[in-house]
Amino acid sequence: MFSFLFRYFRRYFGWAALAVLATLFYASSTVSLVYLIEPLFGEVLMASGEEMPEQVKLVGLGKAEEPDQESAVAAQELKHRARLWLKRSFDRGFFWLRARFGIDDARVVYFIPALFLLLFLVRAFSDFVNAYAFQEFGLRGTNALRNDLFRRVLAQSSSFHARHASGEVISRIVSDIAVIQTAISNRIADLFQQSLTLVVLLWVLFSKNSRLAAVCLIGAPAVIYPIVRFGRGLRHTTHRSQERMADLSNLVAEAVRGHRVVKAFGMEEFENRRFAEVTRSHLRVTLRGQLFANLSSPVVESVAVLGAALLFAWAGKTIRAGGMSTAGFLSFLVNLLMLYDPIRKLNRVNLVVQQSLAAVQRARSLFQVPIDIVDRPGARDWDGTFETLAFEDVRFAYREGEEVLRGVSLPIRRGETVALVGASGAGKSTLASLLPRFYDVTEGRVAIDGTDIRDLTLASLRGGIGLVTQETYLFDDTIRNNIAYGRADLPLDKVREAARAAFADEFILAMPQGYDTRIGEGGMSLSGGQRQRLAIARALLKDAPVLILDEATSQLDMESEALVQKALANLVRGRTTLVIAHRLTTIQSADRIVVMDRGEIVEQGSHQEMLARGGLYRRLHDLQFHE
Repeated sequence: MFSFLFRYFRRYFGWAALAVLATLFYASSTVSLVYLIEPLFGEVLMASGEEMPEQVKLVGLGKAEEPDQESAVAAQELKHRARLWLKRSFDRGFFWLRARFGIDDARVVYFIPALFLLLFLVRAFSDFVNAYAFQEFGLRGTNALRNDLFRRVLAQSSSFHARHASGEVISRIVSDIAVIQTAISNRIADLFQQSLTLVVLLWVLFSKNSRLAAVCLIGAPAVIYPIVRFGRGLRHTTHRSQERMADLSNLVAEAVRGHRVVKAFGMEEFENRRFAEVTRSHLRVTLRGQLFANLSSPVVESVAVLGAALLFAWAGKTIRAGGMSTAGFLSFLVNLLMLYDPIRKLNRVNLVVQQSLAAVQRARSLFQVPIDIVDRPGARDWDGTFETLAFEDVRFAYREGEEVLRGVSLPIRRGETVALVGASGAGKSTLASLLPRFYDVTEGRVAIDGTDIRDLTLASLRGGIGLVTQETYLFDDTIRNNIAYGRADLPLDKVREAARAAFADEFILAMPQGYDTRIGEGGMSLSGGQRQRLAIARALLKDAPVLILDEATSQLDMESEALVQKALANLVRGRTTLVIAHRLTTIQSADRIVVMDRGEIVEQGSHQEMLARGGLYRRLHDLQFHE
């Protein structure tokens, strides 16, 4: 799992290194501020010779006053601490600075406060750099991950999108990646800072009393176990919570897209109940996760308090037996208590990390779905020229054992218009969807001049095919950008030329901002005929040699259909066209009409030939015109 994330974040490790360096400066300045307390008291606040409180001496370093008989234990403690590397380093650094800048006793009263201020500024700046660098690291890495995930989803075939609800996919791309980003940007900084703090404090703890520190560490597993146990529980519930969030996203997407159907059937309360049920399920799972998250700290603290009670009992017995001084134990205890804050924060980091691991699993699962339609090794580009494209003994099944197409063979000559007709479920749209490789054949092949289309690159194959469907999809953008889809640099004259050929220019110019009018998601501000004409203009501008018209006029009124038919006449001129239609009036002028029934071709010929033949086409024709 970490190797999965590594490939997205490794290019940004420079930011992580900067953050770690800032953490070191932060820790060093913090320690220096602590050790500067004694010189601050001794040489600034009590420069008149007043005796410094003993507890201040215990915190700082530098030259301590000679201990009298009564303070021998405290002096011994200071002597031991003086041997610490940090103390010696600070001593050398402090006195080097005084010598370097020529700070005598008269000016030290200004020097130490200035040094104090400088260290605070270094500490504050280091904290800022640390936080910002980890934000850069987290945001850039998760941005790369989200882009790659979106790219992979778009590369999947139509069968993938049939199996995965759009709300689920949206949730994984948006919500799950956001959880990962929060963990890395906001909590990794704590992980480094608090881990370093914990190590330093443990080092100091062992330097004071290694035997007592070892006794304390015996109880560490009792503290670590609930952290690990609650973390695993939180990861599991977070995974389920994200699944419920995907269900919520899907319900919202369906209700918003189908709001007219909801209102037409008076199903607002029904949809409200569906949504409330999913939110209740999400609430239950989320609250269970919060139970784990909020129980973790009290349990860890309770275990720690129990350990402290045992430590007090043991220390009291040892002190009374003369094995340890009271001052030594109190000094040790202060450092031991300082471990609480980093442990508490690391526990919180662990909880957030566990949540992010659940999100990583869900995002990673999309990467583990193989892309079943890809370029074959050695695939070549298609330049769009051909004489014949052919379906050769094609068989296809959406699910194993349920064939939708059964041995279909259909050659189509360049420039020919071929219409597919038949009852719903006959396999017309399925056959057409094999040409741009929305699906791949189960058996047989689709060929262009004898070359299997799987031996052509997907980009060049789809670039040579235009598509206008029954369910026209327009984007929440301007009319101009919808027609010139993906080619914003095209001059407006080219866009208008395509719109005029699609009989769309007039209604576009009548809109408030003309070609710069935004049309909303799916073009909902337009009529069905207007949407179809924009789709035709988009196909005209693409100027592909092959065209698929999938029931492009089936949902239009008579007036809109007449305009769309004129636009389609301009569109099909000079192109090889595959037309799918239920209205037989729209395909009577086709060069050839192919009748499909239950996944097979049962008739083909011209309109007049098949009327005279008296087969299935004649029955379909009579049914429509009788009605």
